[in-house]
Amino acid sequence: MRPRTRRVVQAVLITALLSLAQPLRADVTGAVLGTVTDPTGAAVPGVTVTLRNADTGLGRTATTDATGSYEFLAVPGGENYVVEAEAQGFHKSSQSGLKLLVNQRFRADFQLVVGAVTQTINVSAEAAQVETTSTQLGDVIEDKKMTTLPLNGRSYLDLLGLQAGVVPLTSDVQFTDRPTSGTGGAGNVSVNGQRESANAFLINGGTVEEGRNNGASIVPTLDSIAEFRLITNSFDAEYGRFSGAVVNAITNGGTNEYHGTVFEFLRNDKLDSRKFFDLNQNDPTSGQELPATARGALKRNQFGASTTSPWFSIFPTVWNV
Repeated sequence: MRPRTRRVVQAVLITALLSLAQPLRADVTGAVLGTVTDPTGAAVPGVTVTLRNADTGLGRTATTDATGSYEFLAVPGGENYVVEAEAQGFHKSSQSGLKLLVNQRFRADFQLVVGAVTQTINVSAEAAQVETTSTQLGDVIEDKKMTTLPLNGRSYLDLLGLQAGVVPLTSDVQFTDRPTSGTGGAGNVSVNGQRESANAFLINGGTVEEGRNNGASIVPTLDSIAEFRLITNSFDAEYGRFSGAVVNAITNGGTNEYHGTVFEFLRNDKLDSRKFFDLNQNDPTSGQELPATARGALKRNQFGASTTSPWFSIFPTVWNV
């Protein structure tokens, strides 16, 4: 084999090996799609559709096809999205306040009104957004729910039981060294009667399963998680190898401004009252007052910080001490 041919073959083999070595990664972005029609319901081709997000500066443009359809793929999840449709001879129409969740396919249809292009019709998306383009069953838990609910240990895995069909208990045949708790457990739960080791745990689309019981090997602090989706049935084709649930946690992304939190959670026996049976009682024999039972000592401090900036739009900086 000639030297030049040998180098080409080696380059092809190295490229193939590198492609096989890359870990599987699920899609964590969403999509915005829809159809543009006129007042009679007929499709309007050639309409310029613009997608914008003022928080991140994202801006994309698409044109409707012959059927009046458009689609924006690989759109990062976030709030305050605005979709505008503009065509010659019609009023400019827009939908604002759109919120895109992880793996969501949001549909924004337009029915243009005949008129001058200088006029604009704005529709604010304050109504409940119903996903009609996916058959997956599950729920999305956002950061406000996670940070406001009382969680002992502040682990998002404790919230898996909020979804129907999830039982946070292990069976007799399952290993019990990975409990579901706020102490950093791996979250082996039974979903729809499946085994506790049949669930997938992802962070930003990358698998983070530990090697023994297929639980979560990484549990990010709540302040670094933007949302997580728990899919319990009818998975899309991108997910496989699991018969239980798919848990996909998404960390905070950067915007045009700096954001950060500093927190400390304190648990101390000085803040606890004594139980009813710990109160002073009289000795039934002598009638004298017995000393009260001492409360158990409890001192726990959990503190840390998280921050996101324009430079950390993909990998936010997080400290948890």
